[in-house]
Amino acid sequence: MENRSPEKTGAEASTPSRPETKVDAPAGKRAQRWFVVGGVIVALLVIGVIVALVLLSIHTYRSVVAGVDPIAAAVVVGLLRDAAIIFVAFETLLIGILLIILMLQLHSLTVLLRDEIKPMLEAANETMTTVRGTTKFVSHSVVSPVMKWSSSLAGARRMLKEISDLRKGNKET
Repeated sequence: MENRSPEKTGAEASTPSRPETKVDAPAGKRAQRWFVVGGVIVALLVIGVIVALVLLSIHTYRSVVAGVDPIAAAVVVGLLRDAAIIFVAFETLLIGILLIILMLQLHSLTVLLRDEIKPMLEAANETMTTVRGTTKFVSHSVVSPVMKWSSSLAGARRMLKEISDLRKGNKET
C-alpha cells in the first residue's frame, strides 16, 4: 500500500515544504515559569520584611508612648536595625546577582554580534561589491553601445527626413 499525502492547493502548493524543526518551546515555558515563581517568592519576601518592620515600628512607638519598660523599646529598635541591615544585605545580593546576569547577557550579545551578524554584514558587503561591478560591466558593455547606436540611428533618420523634406520643397517650387 502506498502512503499518499493529500495534494496541496493554492498557497500551500506555492510555498516550498520545509522540514519540521522542533523549537524547544517547553524549555522556554519552563524557564519563564521558574522566573515568574522566583519573582513572586522574592516579592512575598520583600513584602513580609516590610510588614514586619512596620509592625515592629508600631509596637516600639506604642511602648514608648505608654511609658513601658524602655529596655523593651531598645530591644525592638535593635530588632528593627537588624532587620534593616538584613534587608539591605539581601537587596545588595539581589543587585549583584542581577548584575552578573546582565554581564552574561551582554557577553552573549557580543558573541552573537561577532559570530553571526558580522559575517552576514561582510557577505552583504561582498554582494554589493559584486552587484556594483556587474552594473558597471553591463553599463559599459551593453547600455553605452546601445545608446550610441540608438542616437546614431535617430540622427540618421532625422537627417533622411530633412533631406526628403528638402527634396519635396525643391519639387514644389
